[in-house]
Amino acid sequence: MRPSQAHSSQEALEALRVRASKARERGDRVAGDQRLEQNLESLLRDGNQIWEAFIEARGGTFHHLIPADAEGAYQQLRQLRDRHHTFLELGSGMGVITILADLLGFEAHGIEIDEGLVDLSRDLAERHGSSASFTEGSFVPAEFRDEVSLLDGEFHTIAEGLDAYGELGMELSGFDLIYAYPWPGEEEWLADLFRRAGGGHAQLLTYSVSEGYSVSGPFGDSDPDW
Repeated sequence: MRPSQAHSSQEALEALRVRASKARERGDRVAGDQRLEQNLESLLRDGNQIWEAFIEARGGTFHHLIPADAEGAYQQLRQLRDRHHTFLELGSGMGVITILADLLGFEAHGIEIDEGLVDLSRDLAERHGSSASFTEGSFVPAEFRDEVSLLDGEFHTIAEGLDAYGELGMELSGFDLIYAYPWPGEEEWLADLFRRAGGGHAQLLTYSVSEGYSVSGPFGDSDPDW
């Protein structure tokens, strides 16, 4: 065999190996998604039970936690996972969506102001075999907290609290995909916060009852590794 023929054969063999590896990865992902979908109902049911017990324990008094559409979030995250590695939920509540992100392959983190909900989220993650992390504190970076009191609206994000980013060892700009369910009237402020403090390569996923899920960004230079 001539050297050029040998080189071509080696390239062809390597190409076959790459295709076989990708096929295995696709197969593993499909199988993993099937397992996750089979367990999705259980995770959502457990999350709903935690929510009901949490509200009942408060005697029906108002709490800032309002659950989003977790099944819709699951579909959004499936579509976005090939573009992103790290995920951060701003105000993670019971942790269901952060856990879904982790089970879909993201390095997933949630920030929650309520210590009790952080504990419940960690328990739920452990119960469902998730390595998602949950950190107590405010998701508003310290240099932007004074802005919250100037916002219009009946309800506001709780800006006071522990430095969650210091605890995480990461800044808002370090995450690829950021998810939030903003209070009515805070949508534009949150998007502007994302533009100023988020990474130029990142995307913002938000939810509202009227609009459902929407994705914005990136607003800067794309990550060359995408």
